[in-house]
Amino acid sequence: MNKIEEGKKDPQSTNMQKDTLFNLFLSHLLRPKEWTAQYDGNGYFAFRREHIIALAEECQRVLEDQPMVLRVDAPIKVFGDIHGQYQDLMRFFDLWGIPNDNGDIESYDYLFLGDYVDRGSHSLETICLLMALKVKFPDKIHLLRGNHEDKWINNAFGFAEECGNRLGEDPSDPDSVFNKINDVFDWLPLAAVIEDRIVCLHGGIGSTLVSLDQIDAIQRPLEVIHEVSTVE
Repeated sequence: MNKIEEGKKDPQSTNMQKDTLFNLFLSHLLRPKEWTAQYDGNGYFAFRREHIIALAEECQRVLEDQPMVLRVDAPIKVFGDIHGQYQDLMRFFDLWGIPNDNGDIESYDYLFLGDYVDRGSHSLETICLLMALKVKFPDKIHLLRGNHEDKWINNAFGFAEECGNRLGEDPSDPDSVFNKINDVFDWLPLAAVIEDRIVCLHGGIGSTLVSLDQIDAIQRPLEVIHEVSTVE
């Protein structure tokens, strides 16, 4: 075997590490018939901080290569707000099909319209599963941004508190899981168009929008500014 040049990564090794990473999360979290709510929102999360951050970084790399407005094909399943209600998501998958190699991912795309965290007590399970699915099926799993994919909102409505309680971290730490996942949120697309016919967004079309090209032209990473001080 040829020795890999120092400073360079072996592509095969990198792919194996990526596969191991998302399979670690999927094997534990994507179990619709078995999963039960093991935590009340105060119990420790089952994954190590460094694994969550690595998953978030991999998911961000996938999102960076995809457009702000997604063009997707039917047949497709469309999911509204989840808000940390992980058990409900498992119930949906149990009733209507599972996005994995043994389910219907070859036949259907999956589109999620945002608001993955806050309010419910299992935001970590929800967002980690969706990130792992996005990494494994980058062209079949589609994640849009909702108004709760914003650190100022999810700092106040439950996600920051859950990260603090269940991961034992300080959400205000720049290197926290909370902040890393919010970095991923800044790269999420804002809209999707199904078969060039159906426009999907989280909260509707703004009054100043007249073309999807306007959305497509928005630059990322996109941080929401709540106290507007300039036109930009």
